[in-house]
Amino acid sequence: MQKTYMHTGIPVPAKMDGMNYMDSLKVWIGYNKDYDIEYLYWEKETPAAYRMVAETHVAYKVADVDAAVQESGGAVLLPKLMLGATTAIAFVSIKDGPVVEFYQD
Repeated sequence: MQKTYMHTGIPVPAKMDGMNYMDSLKVWIGYNKDYDIEYLYWEKETPAAYRMVAETHVAYKVADVDAAVQESGGAVLLPKLMLGATTAIAFVSIKDGPVVEFYQD
């Protein structure tokens, strides 16, 4: 399956100017488009898995989130979450350890 690099996601200890809120995951998200970095400030009430909150992740755009998760062979940290009619994400811990986000649009 083809994967296209999107960004590296970095947890931060405090909210930053310009962040947007995602209520479903209770997370504030900011971007540095020059370097493809996503900054994440997680609220204490987040339903996200500990590794998503505590560790840096790498995100890839894929044609099919479900297929990418299955192909990764990793432990599912966040099953497929629909963000709209056609947009979905999922997080896994791949076989050798890193946290990976798959994004489908």
